[in-house]
Amino acid sequence: MDGKGSTPRWRHTEHERFARAVEGGPQPVGGPDSKDDFADDLAIVELLRSMDVGPDAETRARMKQRVLTAPPPEKPLVLSSVRRVGARARLAVAAAAVLCLLMSLAGMSVLLSRDALPGDPLYGIKRTAEGASLGLTFDEESRALKHLEFAASRVTEMETLAERSSAPADHLTALADLRADAVEGSRQFTEYATSSDEKALPSLRDWALGQYMKLGTLRPRLPGEAGAHADTTMWLLASIAQRAHDLAVRSGCSAVVSGQSDPLGPLPAKDACASAETDPNSSSGRDPASVKPTPSGLPGQSGSATPPVQPTQSVAPGASNPGGTQPGTSTPPSSDKPGITIPLPLPLPSISLPLLPGISFG
Repeated sequence: MDGKGSTPRWRHTEHERFARAVEGGPQPVGGPDSKDDFADDLAIVELLRSMDVGPDAETRARMKQRVLTAPPPEKPLVLSSVRRVGARARLAVAAAAVLCLLMSLAGMSVLLSRDALPGDPLYGIKRTAEGASLGLTFDEESRALKHLEFAASRVTEMETLAERSSAPADHLTALADLRADAVEGSRQFTEYATSSDEKALPSLRDWALGQYMKLGTLRPRLPGEAGAHADTTMWLLASIAQRAHDLAVRSGCSAVVSGQSDPLGPLPAKDACASAETDPNSSSGRDPASVKPTPSGLPGQSGSATPPVQPTQSVAPGASNPGGTQPGTSTPPSSDKPGITIPLPLPLPSISLPLLPGISFG
């Protein structure tokens, strides 16, 4: 090869001739084929061959014995630690993947359960999500409004159940959740209002009356035992409205609450109303119209949370009343506090239920 950086052809030929001279092979014909050209080089080769530079037989035997009897090499510690770290890393990656999968499934379940109704497989997930949202709400007023929102959602769900002609058990589930959230929301809201913002009480009264009207309109369409339980729930809503009304009437008094409470919250004071001294520089900074509980419970106690009240006998529509009152109405005892008038027509229960003083129908 004559290219740049490569061995010249004549040098390559000379190397081949020297190799044949060392091996004692025949030289190529037609050139300086005598070994005299490499006499000095061949003399050096012979001298190197005659030198004994390797170990003697005894040394070789000793080295062989040492190699054969040497213990096997230990495994490097670095390799084992690397393997342990690799296993832990794989386990961490697998755990993270499983966690992401579970979170994705949970998020999809919560999203799909937003329209679930009592009796649906995803209704339990919906209630759990509502409970989680309450657990993440730390403001007293916001928690009360969430309870009232969930309670109103049960009424809306019952309207859908009635359109689908669902089983009575589904309505009973919705009514139980409605009562639980209505009681808890009323208690928390009245405690907040009487201690922080008494002007918010009329909004609770309006919410309770609104849900009473919706449930009363739905009452004739409820199947089986759901109708009787709806009557109890309607009286509970009327009790909440009466409680909010009584507390709102005393909002300008020095003593608003009596210091006692029941499942619906603080009880109003019964003494004469004395005007409370107010600081003209102070302001509640709250508009009563801004407190409007939006429609929609939280898993809680079932419908046994009806407040202890004085029971009176209700009169069935169309029956005679020896006391001289009109059928379907109740006459509150003599009291200096105003009452609430709930407009009719609404389906009135014909069974004996607790009736609060100050609530009249008509």
